[in-house]
Amino acid sequence: MDRDQQRLMDFDPATRERKPYPSHAAQWRDYHGHKAAWLYNPWTGEQRRAEDVGSDVTGLLILPPGASLSAVDTLRR
Repeated sequence: MDRDQQRLMDFDPATRERKPYPSHAAQWRDYHGHKAAWLYNPWTGEQRRAEDVGSDVTGLLILPPGASLSAVDTLRR
């Protein structure tokens, strides 16, 4: 899963603006803080459901289109 979040983001996860800075998920979290809520999917721009934001505030479980989650990925967390 970590490798999938290295894909360049198209949207800012907090504001949905195009071409976010920084443009990688981990770098965005470091720059903006690890408490900033990810209200949007940064690869599709779709708004996240409130319950998804509440259970995964910083978007660690958001995957880009075409990526898949495996059992190995969930065990690493």
